[in-house]
Amino acid sequence: MSMMTAEAPHANGTSRKEPFEFDVVDVTGMNTALVTDVQRTAPAGAVAKTLAARMELPQNVPWALRSDETAAYLDDSRAIGDQIETGSRVVLTPKSHLGMR
Repeated sequence: MSMMTAEAPHANGTSRKEPFEFDVVDVTGMNTALVTDVQRTAPAGAVAKTLAARMELPQNVPWALRSDETAAYLDDSRAIGDQIETGSRVVLTPKSHLGMR
């Protein structure tokens, strides 16, 4: 007897196996890319770091992703696919830490 397992839908109602792509632009607007090879389950912070490296942006700067639609910063620790939809546009932005540490 064979057992078939159903693919559980992701938090936004999509399957993890469905294609996932989004546009990214750096904060200056100088670098843009269509991202097609990121897993939905990857933490947004790790994705930001990877995209900054691909765009040859400084690696000694912490980077964050911001939704172009809502202007909200993505939560670094949450899966990117839980925070944006396929076809979204995100802005790669340096994190600014204001105030005292």
